[in-house]
Amino acid sequence: MQSITTKVRWIVAILSLNLITIIMVDIWLNMDQKYDAKVINIAGKQRMLSQRTVLELHRLLVDEEGAYEKLQLARGEFDQNFKKLSAATSDYHGFSNAKIETTMMEVYAHWNRMAGLIDRYLVGDHNLDDLKAIHDNGDRTLLLMDKAVTQYETYMMEKRLMAYRIQIALAVISFGIILYMGRITLQIQRNLQTFMDRSKSLTGKEEIAVKSNNELDIACSHIDYFLKNVEEALESATEAIEKSEAATAGLYGATPEAKNLLEQSEDVIIQVGEELHQTAARLKKLKSNLEKTNAMKNPF
Repeated sequence: MQSITTKVRWIVAILSLNLITIIMVDIWLNMDQKYDAKVINIAGKQRMLSQRTVLELHRLLVDEEGAYEKLQLARGEFDQNFKKLSAATSDYHGFSNAKIETTMMEVYAHWNRMAGLIDRYLVGDHNLDDLKAIHDNGDRTLLLMDKAVTQYETYMMEKRLMAYRIQIALAVISFGIILYMGRITLQIQRNLQTFMDRSKSLTGKEEIAVKSNNELDIACSHIDYFLKNVEEALESATEAIEKSEAATAGLYGATPEAKNLLEQSEDVIIQVGEELHQTAARLKKLKSNLEKTNAMKNPF
């Protein structure tokens, strides 16, 4: 059976570990949300860039000024963002799963097909079938990017839900441990009250003047009061022995029976005195230990 001290140590250790874990999960959630926002923002841009590429191609067909530069700029930004989301060395790679990677590969396939058709269309082969294929691939790219954004959001919500569940589980465990700690505290309080009641029974008094309401201080006061009574009894016994020795000094010349009785009485008185000395020493040691315990409990 474990002692109360061992139980308290285990409780403090488990509560500390739970608290540290909850704090670490909370820090991870905050950091993760920052990256989540960036990933969702980049993925959302990809939807816009896929349509902007088709739009700038139409503007180029009507000879709108700057349309070609805007078209190439949109294509370059799409490629750059795709590398951020899909490259193995990317900081955002850890924010995807197998489903997202599969969708992004489909996006990349349609995007590359559309890019090849745009390049062929721009060199002068204005084929209407290519233009229709560019539109179809642009629409398909947009739909796939919508799907990828939804998958990103779902995956990130699953991670947050898992973290919240961990925090809730740890909070429930901590609450249970706190309840158990309350039970241990009540047990300590009952034991302390029993000890104080027994210390009061030594003196036979319910109240003794004490500066503090601390249970240990009260118990020490009762034991100190009892110790003083023992010391007084010890002094009285010593005086009685001395008087008995003086009173019986002149009776040793009497009958042998009287002499034997006097010696036996003296032995008994001496034995009682020694036992009183030993009792006083034990009580002094108990009082000292209680005072040390009280000092540890109230160091300031």
